[in-house]
Amino acid sequence: MPVPTLRLAKNQERRIRAGHPWVFSNEIESIEGTPESGGEVLVQDHRGGVVGVGLYNPRSLIAARLFARRERPIDADLFRERIRSARALRDRIYPVESTYRMVYSEGDFLPGLIVDRYGDYLGVQSLTAGIEARLDMVLDVLQEVVQPAGIVCRRDSPSRFYEELPLLEPLVRGSVPERVDAPLLGFIISVDLHTGQKTGEFLDQRENRMRVAQESVGRRVLDLYCYTGLFSIHCSAAGAASVLGIDRSAPAIERAGENARRNVQNRLPEFRVEEVEKALPSLDAAGERFGMIILDPPALVKSRKSLKEGLRKYTQLNEAAIRLLEPGGVIATATCSHHVDPPVFLDVLRAAAKDAGQPLRVVSVLAQSRDHPVLLSARETSYLTMVIAERIH
Repeated sequence: MPVPTLRLAKNQERRIRAGHPWVFSNEIESIEGTPESGGEVLVQDHRGGVVGVGLYNPRSLIAARLFARRERPIDADLFRERIRSARALRDRIYPVESTYRMVYSEGDFLPGLIVDRYGDYLGVQSLTAGIEARLDMVLDVLQEVVQPAGIVCRRDSPSRFYEELPLLEPLVRGSVPERVDAPLLGFIISVDLHTGQKTGEFLDQRENRMRVAQESVGRRVLDLYCYTGLFSIHCSAAGAASVLGIDRSAPAIERAGENARRNVQNRLPEFRVEEVEKALPSLDAAGERFGMIILDPPALVKSRKSLKEGLRKYTQLNEAAIRLLEPGGVIATATCSHHVDPPVFLDVLRAAAKDAGQPLRVVSVLAQSRDHPVLLSARETSYLTMVIAERIH
């Protein structure tokens, strides 16, 4: 059977030929054949020239995500080739590590697929109709290439709503315990692959945690949205005077305490279950001040429509945190929304510092770790910005 064809409207191929992997529904002039949701399609320009091959979803604003720039089947051979290439990249950048993001969706030319390696286990996310339709094949290839002890494929990400995919129970291959011990940068962390956030842990801050820890020596540290305490244990191990971690999730705080007890010899961090938005004014009213504040909230800008409101929330959070800095103190603050790029986030911090009445000086502007490679032609693959700034005396 011939592969269904998407014919683009005039001049709509320019962005895609420049390397962007998405075809939007309003860019399509005509469809030849009857492509199924998650099915393979050939994408052509207005004159019939081949632009690439992709996987189709008629219910999404992103109608097709390209997997190749020439005609070839999107089959097990393609996935095997791309997964091996992705793993080879991680072997180069982290030659002695076994916990990292192994496949980063468009950044590894496998749109909709996330694979995180945690030692002997894999945490997978299926995010698009195209990947969902090929899950068994994808998991078979991962089993063949990586040979893990077990795989948990999560299908509960809110981003599936954009593809009109239901939230489903995970698929499990092999035997995966409730908690997995994973080595990470000299620590052993406890990871919940079944119900933890994302695939169980946030790996995109791995290099930033080491950088932030360098600034924490001898300081009193406040770690906001601390989740399982990885920033906290890095700072404690580096020589922070004290660390207080706050997060709303009781299970996350339980694991944070476990991670700290296993990895920190002296000066264990303190962890507290509390809403950060409530903790900040309470700490201020009590006269608490800190030498370092880490602020790593969830994405507050989910879409371009929510940009204005999200920026307002980022500004308010950062203002409240800056007020808790002692003179000479350092804030390490992050956004994980691709709609908020570094210049925009720096504008947020300018406004927050002005509202707090505390001048700041930028020390470093950081990005996501190298196992989350950025596709230069797709700005959406660059989503994390962390700014380290100090309060001027």
